[in-house]
Amino acid sequence: MSMSSSKAKSSSSQYAPLPLHDDGEGSSATLEKRSSSEDDHSAPLLEAEDNLPALAPSKPSQLPKLVLYFSFALALLSAVNIALLPPTLSKYRAYPFSDSELEALPYGDARLGLDKAASFIPPPQVYHRSWPDRIARVSRKLKNAVWGQGVQVYVTVEDSTIMRFPIPSTDANACGLSWQPPPEFSAHAKDLTTKGDVTEIEVWQLIAPSATDSSSMDGLDYDTLSYSTLPVRGELLGVLDLTATPNSTTLEFACPSEAESLVVEMRCQRVACHVDFMQIDIVPRFGFELVRRRE
Repeated sequence: MSMSSSKAKSSSSQYAPLPLHDDGEGSSATLEKRSSSEDDHSAPLLEAEDNLPALAPSKPSQLPKLVLYFSFALALLSAVNIALLPPTLSKYRAYPFSDSELEALPYGDARLGLDKAASFIPPPQVYHRSWPDRIARVSRKLKNAVWGQGVQVYVTVEDSTIMRFPIPSTDANACGLSWQPPPEFSAHAKDLTTKGDVTEIEVWQLIAPSATDSSSMDGLDYDTLSYSTLPVRGELLGVLDLTATPNSTTLEFACPSEAESLVVEMRCQRVACHVDFMQIDIVPRFGFELVRRRE
């Protein structure tokens, strides 16, 4: 009996039934309360979620307005600057800076240093020019042939032209031989005949009438000059390119100091070379000339 009673007590304590109301709806009422409380707590969340889409576009909508305001302010400032520019410029034109005001500035020289830059630029080279007063042709093929003094310049592989140039008045000790071609569209362009390679015409200085005669070249007789009586060659003064434009000039060399004239021989360096024209002192000039740099 005691054991059965203890079992009954234990079972009754473990499985105590829930009290029910008279209508038998205790459990359903409890569930309704619990669900209603959950609905109350979830309602604000749903309302907040519903409000989020309405608040989200409000922040980016402010950025275009700021850009618009900034652009308007910038345009207004630019318009004011443009409007003030003409009266400002007219004021400076009406009342320019004085010399003292310019000197007071960090860079008072209105030329901005152009006067200093000019001192570094070398002055343009100016030359005295001399036209040949003696021209004679000689031929190494016809060594005894004499053409005499004339105006024909004839240079080939076998023929040379001897030319004498008066030395310009005393100035800088720097001379050169120059070639001036005829103007491209002038009638004199037809007077010049060139064949083959005429880019390297040698200019040799003649220093003595013969190997046994060291007298001055000023007394040389050009009417009896032939290749067999050709004066003694000295140094190569330079090379001229007859195709160069607007001219071709040798490198500068020392002008003869004691002589009154410079005698040179024009020779072809290339095998296929031919130059033929009449060097006449007419305008426009073309041909060979001696130049001397001015100091």
